[in-house]
Amino acid sequence: MEQAVVKRPSRQAVAAAISAIVHPMALPLLTLAVVTYAVTGRLKDGLELVGVALLLTTIPVAALVAYQVARGRWTDLDVSVRKQRYTLYPIGLVCAALMIAVFAAMRAPAPAMVTALTLALANIVDGVINLAYKVSAHATAAAACATLLWLYAPGWGLPIAIAAALVGWSRVELGRHTTGQVFLGWAVGVTSALSIFTLYAAFAG
Repeated sequence: MEQAVVKRPSRQAVAAAISAIVHPMALPLLTLAVVTYAVTGRLKDGLELVGVALLLTTIPVAALVAYQVARGRWTDLDVSVRKQRYTLYPIGLVCAALMIAVFAAMRAPAPAMVTALTLALANIVDGVINLAYKVSAHATAAAACATLLWLYAPGWGLPIAIAAALVGWSRVELGRHTTGQVFLGWAVGVTSALSIFTLYAAFAG
């Protein structure tokens, strides 16, 4: 018993580090860069799209969360209280819609459009679920990214799938989510990616 108590803080530290690294606002940026490079072979194209995503989604959402936490409206940077996410999901969706519109205007390659649409769809599904039940956004984003990478850049698929599994463990270890909420997030992420990939291919073809 005493040994378990001593080890737990180190487990929490590892879990916190994994959650910070495999973050739903960071991993999609990496995925966007990789899938774009995989199809164009030009790093510049991926970095340009990442810059747009940063300006239109990542920075505004991060600023909103930081502002609400600073004001005491939200409890933490993970927005762990389900009802506090009622505002977060719609604003995230508006940001995603702006990003998709700009990507379309830029004639972004198919993998970039699929990535943006996948994350928007996952945001919608998570937002609807969140009205009645908490779902892990970390698990959703990681599973969506892993699926997209399996499809467009297979060499990245396995490492990110492992990252998705680790972040699921981390959310449970930190007490942010139950195992069921993590599995639901994984399911939303994978289903969103496969659905958009299939639909986009059908319409584009």
